[in-house]
Amino acid sequence: MNINQLRAFYTVIKTGSFSSAAEELCVTEPAVFIQVRSLERHLGFTLLDKLGKELTPTEAGRILYEYGEKIFTLVDEATKAVQELQDLKHGHLRVGVTQALAQYLMPSLISDFQDRYPRIAVSMDGSSSRGLVEGILQHRYELAVVARVPYPERITFIPYTRDEILLVVSPHHALARKKKVSLSELAKEPVILTDAKSAVKFSVWKGFEQRGLHPASIIEAGNIEFIKQLVERGKGYSFLASICVREEIKQGVLSTIPLENGIFTMDIDVIHLKGKTLSPAASTFLSFMQKHRDLTSLGKLTDEITKGATTS
Repeated sequence: MNINQLRAFYTVIKTGSFSSAAEELCVTEPAVFIQVRSLERHLGFTLLDKLGKELTPTEAGRILYEYGEKIFTLVDEATKAVQELQDLKHGHLRVGVTQALAQYLMPSLISDFQDRYPRIAVSMDGSSSRGLVEGILQHRYELAVVARVPYPERITFIPYTRDEILLVVSPHHALARKKKVSLSELAKEPVILTDAKSAVKFSVWKGFEQRGLHPASIIEAGNIEFIKQLVERGKGYSFLASICVREEIKQGVLSTIPLENGIFTMDIDVIHLKGKTLSPAASTFLSFMQKHRDLTSLGKLTDEITKGATTS
């Protein structure tokens, strides 16, 4: 059944005449007449009787009109729902974020976004960078904010910001007395690292392996707060993104030591599935992140941390 034919018939009954229907539909009266007659031929039923000047639906016409009323009510509702989605009057954003970023970077950004777009529901899940890449590939998230790892071909990534990965120890650790430390020295000490799928471990471990080094004792943990507690208690050193340890370094709970071999950095990207059309909510959030980089600027933050640590 042709929807335009049904609409022409429905509008004739609703308005009471072909001329009124033509005016409402912004077409000519003959065009409406042709649509109705084509619908009758398709169905094999007469749908309208003309009694004098009055048009009345036949029994088949009355049944079809009732269904038409339901159909066009749903069409109007669907059109309104899609338009409201486009106008951001409602929507659902599914975003994945690494544990560190979810805890230390995203709260202010998400809060400001929801102040601006209160009708968009935000679902945020945390995982490792590689876990989030898998989540994008499996359609669990539309967007993910990750520390850069090797991406498969099906992933589109948008560079967002960069953070420094700091060597942190307890202020009472022997290493804390050094002005600089080499990776070869660190290889002799127990290291506490984030889990195997994390971008921080990927970057740091690559640095050790390029120099043929393998730390003597390794502890892996998925919880950053747990890692910081172990480091505070002198159980070893760790490498953590500066955003995760800014408060502890400022308070003197942890110390950071420059590396002789240069610095480790962590590029932060926003990723999504290549070729996927983002929902209005996801597209708006991506634009919001790009326009509000000052809320998540990590370069200045790292400078403040290292300056404060040097001063103390």
